[in-house]
Amino acid sequence: MAILSVTTSQVDDSIPTLVAAEALGYLKANTVFARLVRRDWDDEVSKAGQTIKIPYGGTLTANSKTAATAITLNQADDGAYSVTLDQHYEVSFLIDDIAEAISKPDWFSIYGAQAIAVLAEKVDAAIAAKYSGFSQTIDATVAGGLTVGHFLNARRYLNAAKAPMQNRYAVLHEDAEYEALNIDKITNRDYAETLGNMAANSMVGRFAGFDIMLDQQIVESAGTCKNMFFHRDALCLASRPLPQAPAGMGVVQKVMAEDGLGLRVTMSYDHDYLGAKFTVDLLYGIAELRDSHGVTVSTDIDPVIS
Repeated sequence: MAILSVTTSQVDDSIPTLVAAEALGYLKANTVFARLVRRDWDDEVSKAGQTIKIPYGGTLTANSKTAATAITLNQADDGAYSVTLDQHYEVSFLIDDIAEAISKPDWFSIYGAQAIAVLAEKVDAAIAAKYSGFSQTIDATVAGGLTVGHFLNARRYLNAAKAPMQNRYAVLHEDAEYEALNIDKITNRDYAETLGNMAANSMVGRFAGFDIMLDQQIVESAGTCKNMFFHRDALCLASRPLPQAPAGMGVVQKVMAEDGLGLRVTMSYDHDYLGAKFTVDLLYGIAELRDSHGVTVSTDIDPVIS
């Protein structure tokens, strides 16, 4: 009787596709900031250190129109933001018996989740570090921590900048989240805005027009938490595919892209360890786009709530 078996040669092309899809799913699930800022993806192959241009349109104005007169054409010049692809991180692992491992999907769920969580933290940390570029700041380190007034003041800054009312976020350190959860108007359903289904497990609530999120990558500096209140257009995450290995090098590669995130998966056979070796890597850059659309709100570490 013939014995049905799965060999490496039969699945060597589908395996990296499977790993790439799993990795991209984990990356999206574990990031907070990456889902909130503007994202830019292009199929143009790039390399680390390369500067790319993200175009934006010029400003249009409304002109009065009187009878029997020609319309006034806008002379708006477009421009471009510069983003340097200076972040390149990888996660690598080896599977001793690829044919057996591929028959156990739970293995990918467990081990892949742990590996990609590290990569997701790098993305979020890089965005969180951009707090220092915001020129608008609010000091909430006074006794009692975050208050309704701090949320309203951040809202005032964004309103003055004419930031769109949608896609506004307050991303908080865990200690700032603790303070926020002691604000009655955030937690009391008689005051809080209706959320429906939570956007993510990290979502705390919605108040003053901000979706309130928790992110453990918020920077701690000089004894304070650097929480970020911003509109999506304040920051940009740009990602580009890395180059493919030359033909005949003995590797199989796949690039997966979705929602402005792109991952490259490289698979090769390591004869020293008699297993399939995988590397998942990501090339990206972070840039501040609109300074007026972001506010840094400083809160205490280890707050005391009376």
